[in-house]
Parts: sequence; structure tokens; C-alpha cells
Amino acid sequence: MRDMTQTEMLDFIQYFTWGTLIGVEGEKPYAVELSYGFDGTFIYCGSLPGGRMAHCIRDNANVAFKICECDWGYERYRAVIVEGRAERMTSREDIVLAVVQIARQRKLPDHAFAGVVDRLVDNPESNSLRIAVTTIGGKIAGY
Repeated sequence: MRDMTQTEMLDFIQYFTWGTLIGVEGEKPYAVELSYGFDGTFIYCGSLPGGRMAHCIRDNANVAFKICECDWGYERYRAVIVEGRAERMTSREDIVLAVVQIARQRKLPDHAFAGVVDRLVDNPESNSLRIAVTTIGGKIAGY
């Protein structure tokens, strides 16, 4: 096993579409799996408006975002973790940018999640997030 290079980590984030958002609830970690988008600077994601993760982020914006893959024999393994602060987005412009990035990451048309935008804008319970990819680490084996 070795550390991934910066290029390997960014390529890995760009390739996958599913990760784990880890927040803090009081003194305990809490995690949800979700789809995401990445524009080279930010990971865009979101969770259920008013849900448990939304409350975690409201109370403590410190998060980790984890993406990993391995084969059944554990001979090949790649994992990246991004640590930082989740920024809650509330403007229509920011939320549109986020859902477009998520659609693009999943190789869908830009408008694939357009209906989501109206449910999130001006919703005080929405949890549309971006996380700056500045503190990042990754491990790789068998590649």
C-alpha cells in the first residue's frame, strides 16, 4: 500500500459517483451514503432536508467525505478522504450549480435533477452542501 498522488486522488474523486458523508452528531460520528458531483475544487452533495445529517451540519459543519473501492480479495484497494467544513448552499444559483455537477458526475443531462432545485431553494431545512477539496488523503494498493 502507498499514498496516492494528488493527481490520482483528484482523478479518483472525478471517476466515482457515490461516497460517504461523515458528520458529527454531538460527540458521535454519523454517516450517510450519497451521490455527489466534483468540479475540481468542491464536492457537491446533499442529504434529506431536515434529516439527521442536516441537523449534524447545522450544529457542526466539520465533515469528512470518503470514497473507496476494493476487490473481494483485498488485493486491489483505493480510498480517498476529504476533510473540511460543509458549506450549506441556499441561493438558486449555487443549488443549480450543485445539481448540475451531480448530474454530470453521473453522466446524465444537466437538467436531470432540475426538479430538485425548487424543493431546496428557500427551504430552511434543505441540506445542499459543498465541501472544498483542500485537505485530502488517499491510499492505493495493487494498481
